Order: sequence, then structure tokens, then C-alpha cells
Amino acid sequence: MTNPRIGQVQEAASVIILGLGLIAVCLSPTRAGQLGCRATELFNRHLDAVGGRALLDRIQTVLINGTAKEGEQRFAFEFRANQSGQAVVAVKIAEGNSIRFGRDRKGGMWAERMGQVRDVPCDVVTPLLVLSLAFWPQGRNPLIEDLAEATCREETEGEQTVITTEAPGNTGLPKLLFDKETGILCQVGRAAFDNYTAEQGVRIPLAIQDGPRMSYAVESIRFNVAMEDSLFVRPEAKPAGPEGRTELSAPGRLQVVRRPPPANFHRGAIDRLPTYDPNSTNSWQVDVRGTDLNGLDLTDRLADLLHAHFDTKTRWPAKLPAGFEPGQIMELNKNPGLGVRMVHARGITGQGVGIGIIDQTLLVDHTEYRDRLRLYEEIHLFEASAAQMHGSAVASIAVGKTVGVAPSADLYYIAETHGAPGGEGKFEWDFSWLAKSIDRLLEINKLLPAGKRIRVISISVGWGPQQKGYAEVQAATERATHEGIFVISTSVESTHKLAFHGLGRGSLSDPEEVESYGPGSWWAAAFWSGRHRFAPGERLLVPMDNRATASPTGTEDYVSYADGGWSWSVPWIAGLYALACQVRPDITPEIFWSEALKAGRTIQIRNDSKELELGAIADPVALIERLQR
Repeated sequence: MTNPRIGQVQEAASVIILGLGLIAVCLSPTRAGQLGCRATELFNRHLDAVGGRALLDRIQTVLINGTAKEGEQRFAFEFRANQSGQAVVAVKIAEGNSIRFGRDRKGGMWAERMGQVRDVPCDVVTPLLVLSLAFWPQGRNPLIEDLAEATCREETEGEQTVITTEAPGNTGLPKLLFDKETGILCQVGRAAFDNYTAEQGVRIPLAIQDGPRMSYAVESIRFNVAMEDSLFVRPEAKPAGPEGRTELSAPGRLQVVRRPPPANFHRGAIDRLPTYDPNSTNSWQVDVRGTDLNGLDLTDRLADLLHAHFDTKTRWPAKLPAGFEPGQIMELNKNPGLGVRMVHARGITGQGVGIGIIDQTLLVDHTEYRDRLRLYEEIHLFEASAAQMHGSAVASIAVGKTVGVAPSADLYYIAETHGAPGGEGKFEWDFSWLAKSIDRLLEINKLLPAGKRIRVISISVGWGPQQKGYAEVQAATERATHEGIFVISTSVESTHKLAFHGLGRGSLSDPEEVESYGPGSWWAAAFWSGRHRFAPGERLLVPMDNRATASPTGTEDYVSYADGGWSWSVPWIAGLYALACQVRPDITPEIFWSEALKAGRTIQIRNDSKELELGAIADPVALIERLQR
């Protein structure tokens, strides 16, 4: 399961402050000598380039709205600040739930999340101190002293010549880059500013890219908006229970306890298509889900588009490259692959087998699985959030009627958070909640008829001995095994001494053909180099990349993921196990795995002049035939 990443969301919010706070350097005068002569010269040139001091001095407040993206997550944000040094940013996580960071008139910095309020220390370098530097340059700020000692030098970034400021020693000051030709501030640390646009005469960067997975889009800017001091006051902490929110079915009943609303990623038109870098190990490089590409000319962007993540809400332009048909790719990627549909045609669909899934909030009414959903409960959630992308994906891969491996299996689903927000914005893992969720499915199983019980639980996450709750989740997995339930997770090598890996596949290749597959996108380089190579038969290899699944944005929506992770492989294996249970009700995980490896295929794959064997690639048809014999 993808971590809800509340701690990472807080980091994302901090980076928004970093980016927008430095945007606000445009709005705050810098006194000569205060930052050190050479740094002052750079900032003065930047201020002249974005509007000039006379214009900037007339701006007393700024209100900025936009959207932030971290991987598959989307967040709306609002940023307010004034020249007296007060500032606050609110990041909307879901309806009724947000994270806020602020700085009050006295210079105190605070963070609020889920009703919990904490002080942010001022004696360490954080993005909030960059905010402070931008809007309150006369106040105490360690960055000022660090910047005064910074060195300036000319460097080359790609085809661009820049002037950089960098503090000596390990002060933590982020590196600042200014375009040599224009003087514009173009990067702070890893956060790059782009698309400088004039707003009331002031040039503001509307796009911030913080590494390969984080980006921010400014959608509206308003200056000199009236802002009461109460907007920036440190809020009072609200009492919050440490166990989050749990909602179960009534005793003795199986219920859908809540119907989370569809997700809204708040994405709109973009002015350029991201570029795919084949030498990068980063996924999600070309993410256009829910975006409007109308008006773009993409006729020469085939290489990028073949690595795109898109959905049925993506609006495509008229000018697309030959060979790129989004509808065709979506249909190819809906196919679970490797002969699964041939098995279905023989009447092996998981009928009478229960699959449990523990993952994130689910869009329970999606057409892919709503007729198979027998239970939806929530354990240890911190807000009544909208549906999340991960839940819809894993549910449909397991039991989806068109994209699933076991389309007739019954689905018992628990949305759960295996941890809680901790101090300093960290997410503190606690897998005891995952253990409770496994035990809850064991309770549910006792209510089911003998011929329709849960036989496999799919959990797309892993755990280790160093993490809280490890002993509990290991014990719960053992209890499930004792009761005839296979818990398949990314820790299956620890719990069952079984190993798997996820396969890659080209966007236009046939998912039914075993020769279409190769190492997954995120581990291919390590396989070819020898750093992560294994002999045929050591691991069960199953589809991972280029999968289309149910989308959380609507009950009829679909999404195509060019890159995948083990999160997509786990429910695929769970579905295959359900098919095996239908054919051979007395099967065990060990028998299933042994037969799957024996039935698996090994192929020759080539990379430049290097040719290697890859196997055992799952062969569902051969596996079912072996089990039937």
C-alpha cells in the first residue's frame, strides 16, 4: 500500500512555502549590506527584473492560490503573506482536512495538522526561515548570516549560464541560482522556478518543480488584499484521539459503512508536455492525468507519450503523433495479460472465493468491482477522506470485471492507516493497525459460508523488524495462515519465504505475449548491470508496468499507469491465487508458488549486445492445467 504520506505532505507544504516564500522575494525590498554585498547585488538585479523596487514597495500583501502535486497525490493550497513578516499557507488534503504553516508578527513559526499544533524551531534552517527571509528581512533569521558569507560564482546548468550563491560549510543554506542573462531567480535548492508571468506589472513564476515528483502550479495572484491579524495567529491545539477513526459493520452484518466521494485532482490546462528521461530512475515523469492538453502540438512527442500516465479525464489535442492512440493503449493496458482471459473463458474466474484487501480509501461504487464488493470498513483513519487512487487500482486489479484477474471473486475491503502523524512532521509507522485489520478480516471470515470464505488477503505494503507493530503484523499473518488464508504482501519473502518481482512491458506491446515482457522500469537498469540479477525460477514474475485500472475520479473512469510498482503486482498475485483456489480448494501458498514456478516460462531478453534469461514468468493457463491434473 502506498503510505498516506501525511508526513510527506507536510514536507510538500514546507516546500510550497520555500517556493512561494522565495517568489515573495520579488515583493520585499532588500536593504544594501544586509545580505552581504555580492548577494545584495544579485537580489537587486532580480528585483529590478521582476518589476523594480518602486513598484514592489507598493505591495503590502499577497494572496496566492494553486495546486500542488506529489506523485499521485493532488492538493489545493492557499498562501497569504504581508510585509510585516506574517505568513500562512494552507494545503487542502481532503474535504475538511488541511495542513497549515504560519509565521506570526513576533516571528514565531507554527504548524497545524489534524488539530495538532506545534512550534517550528527558529534556530535551524527550514523552508519556513526562507519564508521569513522573504517577508520579514529585518527580523532575526539564521539565513541572513549564512547568506552574508555566501560565495557567488558562475556555473552552467544544461544550456543555461547561472550565477549561484552558496554558503560555506554545512550551514544548510539552500543553493540559489540566478539566470546570468536576465538576473531572474530560477532555482532554490532543488526547487526550480519557471514560467515567469507579469501580474499587475510584477513578474511571478507560476510553476515550481521540486525534483522529479513534486510540482506546484500558481493559478491566481492578488495583491493588497485586506488581511486581518487573526489569519496568522497560532491556533489552539484540538484534542485528538491517538487511535484515529474506526467504523465497522453492525455486529453480525457485512456492510459498506461509508461511500467516500470521488477524488478531484484539481488539474486543468497545461502549457507544455513533460519530457521523459530514459536515463532517470524516477517514475511518473510524464503525468497528464486529468489535464487539458488542448492546443498543444504533440506530433513529435511520441517517445514521451509512450511513457505517459493518463486517464479518461485527460483531454487530448488534435495534433498527436502517429502511432499514439490513447484509447488503444488504455484497452491494451486493461488486459491483465499472460493468458488470464483464456483462463476466464474456461470458467475459472474466482467464483466462490473471497479476497480481502487492506489499503487506502476506496471509491466503493466503481463499475469495475461494485457488484463484487461485500464489505467496506475503515480502521484507524484520521479523516473521512475522498477516494484515493491506490484503493481503486488494487481492487480492480484483483477483482475488476474487465481489468481484474479474478472478476467473480468476492471482495472484502478495509481502508486502514498503518501509522500516525508524529513530531516534526514525520509519519510514524505502526503496523499494529494492519495486524488489527487482518484480524478483523479473520472475524468476518467466520460469518461466511464454508464455500465462500476469504482465501487470500492482498496488502500492497511491506514491514521490517525495525518498525513499530512488526511483531503484531507477523503474528496476525501467522494466524491467517493457520486459518487457511494466504496474506500476500511486499513482505511475503519474510512471512512465507516466497519471492516475486514485477515485469515491465512496452505501451504498444501485446500483454498476452510473454515475449512482450522484461524487467520492470524501476529495476531494469540494476538487472542489466548485474546489481540485481537472479536466476530463472528464483522469483515468480508477474505484470506490473503499463496497467490500466479503475480511477478514483468517477465510477466509470479509468486510468493508465505507464510505470508501476509492487503495489500493482500484489493484487495480481492475489487474483491468481483466487483462481487456483477455485480449481483446487485445498491449495496452500507453498503448493501454489511451487506450481506457479514450474508452470512459469523463461525467455531470452536482449539489451544492446547483452542477452540474458528472464524467468519464471507466470503462465496462468499452464498453472491452472497443472492444478487441475
